[in-house]
Parts: sequence; structure tokens; C-alpha cells
Amino acid sequence: MISRTRLLLPAALLLLLLQSEGVAQARLDGVVRSAEDSSAVAGATVLLQSRNLQKPQKLGTLTGKNGNFSIKNLDGGNYLVSVSMIGFRPFSGTISLAVNEARRIEIYLQPSPFQTQQVVVTASKRRQLLTDVPFSVSLVSSASIERRNIISLDDALRYVPGVNVVQDQVNIRGSSGYARGIGSRVLLLVDGIPMLTGDTGEAVWESIPMSDVERVEVLKEAGSALYGSNALGGVIDVITKNNVDVNSTAVKMYGGFYEQPRYSQWRWSGSTRFFQGASVTHSQPLGLGDFGVTASLSFKKDDGYIQNDYFRRFNFFAKTAGSVGQNQNLKVFADVFDQHSGNFLYWEDLNNALQPDPGTLGQWVNSTRANIAGIYTHVLSSDFLYIVRGSYYFNHWYDNFGQTPTGIGDSSTSNLGYLEFQGTWNYDPATVFTFGIDGQADFMSSNVFTRRQSNSGAAYLQAERRFDRLHTTLGARYDIEDIQGKAAFEQLSPKLGLVYDLGGEASLRGSIGTGFRAPSLAETYATTQTGGVEIIANPNLLPEKSLSEEIGARVPIWPFAMIDAAVFQNDFWNMIEPEFTPAGQIEFQNVTRARIQGYEIDASTNAGTDFLTLRASYTYIYPLDLTTHEILKYRSRKLLYISADFQKYIYTASVDFRYISAFENYDRQLVELGIVKNGNNRVPAYVTDIRAGVDLTSIGYPIQLSFIVNNALEDYYVEMIGNMAPIRNYSLVLSTNF
Repeated sequence: MISRTRLLLPAALLLLLLQSEGVAQARLDGVVRSAEDSSAVAGATVLLQSRNLQKPQKLGTLTGKNGNFSIKNLDGGNYLVSVSMIGFRPFSGTISLAVNEARRIEIYLQPSPFQTQQVVVTASKRRQLLTDVPFSVSLVSSASIERRNIISLDDALRYVPGVNVVQDQVNIRGSSGYARGIGSRVLLLVDGIPMLTGDTGEAVWESIPMSDVERVEVLKEAGSALYGSNALGGVIDVITKNNVDVNSTAVKMYGGFYEQPRYSQWRWSGSTRFFQGASVTHSQPLGLGDFGVTASLSFKKDDGYIQNDYFRRFNFFAKTAGSVGQNQNLKVFADVFDQHSGNFLYWEDLNNALQPDPGTLGQWVNSTRANIAGIYTHVLSSDFLYIVRGSYYFNHWYDNFGQTPTGIGDSSTSNLGYLEFQGTWNYDPATVFTFGIDGQADFMSSNVFTRRQSNSGAAYLQAERRFDRLHTTLGARYDIEDIQGKAAFEQLSPKLGLVYDLGGEASLRGSIGTGFRAPSLAETYATTQTGGVEIIANPNLLPEKSLSEEIGARVPIWPFAMIDAAVFQNDFWNMIEPEFTPAGQIEFQNVTRARIQGYEIDASTNAGTDFLTLRASYTYIYPLDLTTHEILKYRSRKLLYISADFQKYIYTASVDFRYISAFENYDRQLVELGIVKNGNNRVPAYVTDIRAGVDLTSIGYPIQLSFIVNNALEDYYVEMIGNMAPIRNYSLVLSTNF
């Protein structure tokens, strides 16, 4: 059992250091608008920093849907006001406030598709400039998601530098291969709350409500020093929108079809395969202070370009947020996801590449996920705030594989509860402490994994200190994991990061940190049949650990471009991978030792214009199993991503190109045993997506219309053996706001 005293003591000692402040009276209200058309800028970050060195204050907030913001309880004096928003040039200015004064200001941001002073929260569990982060972080904006008509979060990640998606498993810089939907080395968060299932430990990307995504932050280094297990390969944090306080309704509809394959022997269906979807999102005030509510309902249907690879999906999402007291805010959100989908593992053979093995035809999976979460924030003074996060995650699925007399094959139900306390203390203008405790309890009942329970708890502390141009970060986290039927284990995960400001927004960075991941219940206890292979349990499975190192630089080529480059190395011990036993079964085992080395270059520019953005990134990795001296499975060594976005007047257009080298190693036994026929056929991927559209909002009509061609050059490739990636398809998207 986890000792409560051991977990609570670090936070209790730190809380004794808090100092109470007198009540300040000044207040600053304002609105942020676009200088182009005076439209409100929602979700902009507003930071206010006092010029008073004797009694410094530093507060921040986000603008609402109508661009408004309010910062209360200020001392009189001079303040530096900074405003930043993706797609706009940052604003900075000074303002003087008298004691008891209430002032309202208007701030106009100049549009710019290229911007360096972005604000992130995932790296240190608090708001900070991207240029202060000591390791690589990439952002995906809501505008990018809308432009590409992303319907599942993993599809948005396919365009992120250094990220490769193998079917539905995300691989950051080679940290993950493909583990058949079980376990994840990448931690998925929503507003800082973990969102991995309690049984398989996987991320259910399609359950994330895309209409409520403000941005996605991708941390490309071991994040266990703050986030614990599952973060050894990186962290993906979905930041949801804060805007629930204005009456508005958004409607989106899309429809499209898959083109018939080029080769006649692949044409398994004589009819066109369609996909379509619709969503409605409504926000309005509740009439209870500044509380508002947002609710959305969406339906998506896909006939599938591959036989038996269809889905029908419903998502419901609701959120309320507002003030519950002076400098106290509460956000509560809930979502329900229900899906019925066909099952496709491997093709019949290369001549029937879009058809499954006849023995698996007709297999299906039903899944239901529900989550409710709350985030309470209390700003006690200009120097200290604390956040309490909590969630409950229900997960249930069943299939008809290997049917029993009831018609049901495998099934699983898990109930996972999570609770965290986090404090942020500005000790002085140059020093910030972040600390907290969290705990998680998971209860699972399954005919695949049996009835099991796991518990975990942790305490973490991070200190940041600025010495003139040098920004230092030092932190550690202590975890205890207890899985029923296994011995409990403890893990200390330290990290160190340095950023040196070269001036002119250029910087050098370096970091070193450890990561770990406890095996999921499914990896430890799964016993089932899938794809013609028996999976067996391994109760002796050990946690895997990693050591991540990175040296990087951000160099602006002012005022038109930014280059970010990094060299990295990740070492792994007891790496968990599915392996064949001598008896031909699959068992999750600890690969003794592995190392992934590589480099990454990410460049972006607006070419000196306000209507064109260009971006290119190249990632190279060398993923070596140091035990067998083979390349790790399902890792592509080279990733090249290029994109161009155009927006002028009412017209928009964009092009994305992705080159993904063919993976060198795979589960060869699946081919040798005849389970996956022609499974050794694999080629590099050359994928081009094209979009064009019109946005009539600026001329008084709240309508956006776009036409999209994905895989426009009709490239045929696989992300894993025996499973063809999406073929060329066309879609039309219509959206409106009123």
C-alpha cells in the first residue's frame, strides 16, 4: 500500500513557506482585437508584470470568446503588459495604475502567420515562453486542425516534426514502435489530466472532442520528472478552449469518398465508399456570475476503403467554467464516446491488399468511454497559486472474436480515478518553484486480463532560476507503483535543463532527464487470441526506464524565419516490446537495452509576407537494439515534412507533403509462419495533401467552405505490415458560426 504520509509530507513542508499578501485594489480590464478587421481575438495570453522591484507582481489570464480579459487585485504602480497569440505578432507595452483605479484598455494585434514568442504550459506545468523551455516542443493550433478537417487527434499529430504515427500509435523520435494497441510510451493529457485507458494503457485519440481543442503541445523528451509513468517517450497535452461566456453556435458538416484503387485486383467493392460527419457546438452564459457552458454533439461515419474497416462514432462533450470566488476559477468538463467498428488486422495477401483474411471477415468491436474531470485554480497572491485536478475515466469494450455462446468474445471494463494538487510559487522575480502530489487508482474486470487493481502515487518538485541570460531548471519526481499480483516498486526521476539567451530571440538549450513506464495491466496479464496468434501473460514484466539527452538551438532569421535544431540521444533499459516465444506465442518482454540517436531540424518562414507561411522539418533517427544489434521494429529512420499555407482576402489554400522512410525491422515471424502473407512488402511513403477554400467571415457572411484531397498523388504504402494506409480520398467541408 502507498503511504499517505510519504506522499503528503513534501507538499505540506512547501506550503509552510507561503506568505499571505494584503488585498490589492487596482484592476485592469481590456479587450484584444485584430488590427486587420477589429475582430475579437479569443484565447490570447495576457501577462502583467510589475516594475516595482520592492514588491513584484506577475499575473496572467486568457481572453474570452469576445476578446475580453480582466486582471484584479493589483497594487498601484507601473506594469509591463505582454499579449501573445498564435497567428499574431506579440504586443508589449507599459501602463500605470493608481491605487484603487479600475482601467479598461484596447489592444490591437498585427496578424502574422509567423511568430516566435509562443506560450506553452506542458513543459513546466505553468505558463512560460517557448523560448524558455530547455527541450523541444511543437505546437498544433486549432486553425491547423480546422484547415485539415482533422476528425481524430492522431491525424493532427501526423504533421508534427519528429512524430510518426504507426496506425493509431504515436511514435515521438522513435520512442515507440507498434504494440497492437497495448501500452503507450507517450502520455496523453487533456488540460494536464492523464487520459490513458485503465486496462490497455492506450490513448483513445478519437474520443478527444476536436471542436474544443485550442492547441496541442507536443513535448519530445522524457517527461517523467513532472508527469511520471508513460511519459518516458514524450507528452502530448491537449489544451481546451476557455471560451464559454458568449452566446454562439457553430455547425460543421463534411462528406467525401475514397477513390477506387488503381489496380483492378484490389477493387473489392463495386460501390463507392463514403465518409461523412456533422457536429453542433453551442456556448452561452449561465447567468451565474461569469459562468458559461459549452456543449457539442458530433456523429461520424466511414464506410472504409478497406473491407471490414468501417466505423460509426458518436461524441458528446460538455464543459462549464467560471469564477467561484475572488481569484478562484473552476472548470468542469465531461465527454462520452461510443463507437462500433469493424476489425482489420492484416490483408489476405498482396493481390487482395484491401481485403482481410477470410477468417476474420465480420469481426467487430464496440467501445464506450466516458470521462468527467474538474480543475480548480486559486490565486492566493501575486506570488502563489495552486491547482487541484481530478478525473474519473470509465472504459468498456467488447468484441465478437472467438465467440462464446453469448455471442461475445473478449471484453473489458476499467474504472480509473485521478487526483492531483499542484502549487506554483514565485519566490522572487528570478525564481519559481512548482511542486505537487498526485495519485491514481485503477480497477479492471476482464476476461482477457482477469480482475486486477493497480494504485500509484507521487510527489514532485521543480525549481527554475534565471541568472541574467541563463535560465536553469532542476526537478525530480518520486513515484510508487503497485500492481496487484506484482511487487510494488519505487522510482526517482530527476531532470536538468539549461537555456542561454543569445539575444534577439535566439537561444541555446540543453537538457538531461530520466523517464520510466510501469507495464500496463494488459501487457502484464493479457491472454487472448488475435490475428492468428496467441498472446500470453508475463507477470514478471519489469518497468522500463530511459535517459534522455538533448542539445538544441533556436535561431530567428529576423524578421522572416525561425530555425530550430536539436541533437538527441535516448537510452532505454528493460524496454517492453511484444516478442515471439519459442512456442510461437507472443509475450510482452523486456528488451535488455536499446538506444535511439538522432537529430532534427525545423524551419518556418512567412517569406516576408502576411499571407504565406512555409515550414519544413527533417528528423533522422538510429534506433538500435543493443542486445541483438538490430534496428528496433517499426521505426522509420527518416521523416521529411513540408507544408505551405496561403491566406489572402477570402481565399485559403495549403499543401502538405510527408516523406516517411520504410521501416527496416518488423515481426518477421508473422511472415515466416504465413500469418501475414507478403508482409515483407513495404516501401517509403510519399504523401501529398491539398486543400483550397473560401472564408466569407471578413465580408459579413459567417461561412467557411473548403475542398480537400488527401493522398492526392495516390501513393500506396503501409504503416505496419499487411495493412494498407489510406488511399486517395476527396472531401468537402462546410462550417458556420452564428
